[in-house]
Amino acid sequence: MAGKILIITGKLVEREELSDILKDNYEVICASSGEEGRKHLLENGANLECVFIRADLPGISGDALVKAASESGLTRKVPFIVIEGEDDPDTPSSWFEMGVMDFARKPFRSKPIRRRVENLSRIVKKQAASSVKLGTQDETLKKQFKLLSLQSEELKKSRNLLMASLGSIVEDRNLEHSDHIMHVKEFTKILGLQMMQDYPDLGLTKEKVEVYSIASMLHDIGKISLPDNVILKPGRLTPEEQELMKSHTSKGCELLEGIKNYISKDYFSAAYDICKYHHEKYDGGGYPYGLSGDDIPLSAQIVGIADIYDGLVSERIYKKALPKSRAFELIISGECGVFAPKVMESFRKCREKFEALIDQTGMELADSDD
Repeated sequence: MAGKILIITGKLVEREELSDILKDNYEVICASSGEEGRKHLLENGANLECVFIRADLPGISGDALVKAASESGLTRKVPFIVIEGEDDPDTPSSWFEMGVMDFARKPFRSKPIRRRVENLSRIVKKQAASSVKLGTQDETLKKQFKLLSLQSEELKKSRNLLMASLGSIVEDRNLEHSDHIMHVKEFTKILGLQMMQDYPDLGLTKEKVEVYSIASMLHDIGKISLPDNVILKPGRLTPEEQELMKSHTSKGCELLEGIKNYISKDYFSAAYDICKYHHEKYDGGGYPYGLSGDDIPLSAQIVGIADIYDGLVSERIYKKALPKSRAFELIISGECGVFAPKVMESFRKCREKFEALIDQTGMELADSDD
């Protein structure tokens, strides 16, 4: 019986070209979206000879599928090859860390493609021959992919794209301490829910707060466009470097425009506002535009204070962590900038929850308050 090849790409011409190259020697299965690809991966699993996959899939993203396959162990049993277009940017090294074995860049050439599949399949089979039985791992695979289906298709697609982007940034550039993104997300959720309770007139709902919290993970995505000598500088930045650092807000919005068509309008709008305005201050003392008052989107106001708080209690390349009490005092006193009165009042009420999260995750690296 011929081995099975799974081709996952939203581009019809790529499915047709690869199918024509491989159909004489393999049973070719094609999927035009992330959801369809996930279905075939669940059905065929380790019985596949090889998987060709694109990163920018409709629905579940390619890197989300590969990450789930990696966590389940499937990438150790089946070679994954990433499809690249002629004009696509270079693929990040994080793909290799997730278990991708090779890349296929257009235009496709028949003999090299067939030879690559044969060689990679042979290598994987030799490795698998000495491994333990795969039954338990297949079950784990199913659980990993089912996690991607727990939420609505719209939210799932957005979350996968967001997490994939963030994972690449953190792994490739090491811009923040390892948990900064998730801490800001949780602080945003805590503060947003408190404001929903305190100020019904703001129109916050649980659903809207959830959108803000997930979108907050992209607040500093623009830093990926900045040079390492600025991002990773241990000392004080020069005035020129400070201006370059401030540009991460606009650069982040440019990057977000690139995924605009792949996430819902609500997620894009929230992520865009947060990325662009989370350094603005209520009195007009922030950047990039010096906005003041309610001209600053509420989402950006909430994420702004969450970002500052985590920055204070966390160690960075250029500073030590502060104790929880000192971080709270600095924000309340206005030494970190002026925030809206409503945001500040709810922040006061969130103190115990913020500090409990710090204790729970072991974030604080400074001396204890006790």
